[in-house]
Amino acid sequence: MVSRHSWLAEGILEYIRGQELLSRGAESELYLGLFLGQRAVFKLRRRKKYMDPVLDRKIRRARTFKEARIILQAYKGRVATPRLFGFYPSLYLLVLEYIPGKRMKDIIEESSDPKLITLLSRNAGYQLGLLHSSGIVHGDTTTSNFILYKDQLYVIDFGLSDFSKSVEDRAVDLHLFRRSTESTHAKYSDIMYSSFLEGYRESMGSIAEEIMEKAEEIKLRGRYIEERRTVWRDI
Repeated sequence: MVSRHSWLAEGILEYIRGQELLSRGAESELYLGLFLGQRAVFKLRRRKKYMDPVLDRKIRRARTFKEARIILQAYKGRVATPRLFGFYPSLYLLVLEYIPGKRMKDIIEESSDPKLITLLSRNAGYQLGLLHSSGIVHGDTTTSNFILYKDQLYVIDFGLSDFSKSVEDRAVDLHLFRRSTESTHAKYSDIMYSSFLEGYRESMGSIAEEIMEKAEEIKLRGRYIEERRTVWRDI
């Protein structure tokens, strides 16, 4: 006999999967639909078929709950991020405010205006500083995870985020942004990163300098490792 809870859960999931699919990744699927009359994004964590089912459910439930806590903490810290409308760990589901904007990545690829690119990068750094001040590291600071809507730049996708005040963890976020600009927006990477750091300093305060120094150290570490690999390939 099917329990009332199981019947309801299947009905909810059936509704969500009938909505517009925005994206499908290794970890989750995003659907666009309505939640209590408002346009919303439904983030549904996907099952990993290669994993033990019991362990898979445990991990998805924990990650769903953790991501919800992170979003709530970020919003409390004045980070511009989609509001959390609801979360349902037993369904591995988050319901988020839909931001009908454009990705920073796409804007930069289509634009040749250095002022706009500088402004967006500075705002991205400012938002990351607010996030770090709230005790959160993002974990995936690419230009794909910032959306511009009505002159406000929003931070999205906290699937790889964590609670941390570690200088190293925060510096990794800076390093990831720099690597993202170098690989995706090479023409503007220098001005983007310097503008990003200006915004970061503004919202992060005096501790920003220590974190920026650590980001430089991480960059040098990566360069050293790559040089060693090159040496070994040439032997």
